[in-house]
Amino acid sequence: MALNLDRSYFSVVCDLGNCLYTPERGLEEMDLKKLMEDIRSGQLENIMAVFEFNPEEGWCNNITDTVLESVFPEPEQDIGQGAAWSDYGGEMIDGKRAGVPLLAAA
Repeated sequence: MALNLDRSYFSVVCDLGNCLYTPERGLEEMDLKKLMEDIRSGQLENIMAVFEFNPEEGWCNNITDTVLESVFPEPEQDIGQGAAWSDYGGEMIDGKRAGVPLLAAA
């Protein structure tokens, strides 16, 4: 099977309670439909962020609110009108907290 890096892949950051982690997923599971199915079925919980990225083009977007609103179209009772779905909204995840080395490429 040929690897196509010029397409959108999707990844999720979840909260384990005492740390943030990215669940291991095979390339075939990094599509939007599979990710949404896993969220809906409870396979992925405590979602902090959902990212869409294209390795070939070198971009990444935070699409957390869009995905969660699509998966759960009806807000729960305890979520106020206009409240954000994402726990990530006002919080930046730095490399140390996300568990990645603090390396940067330009």
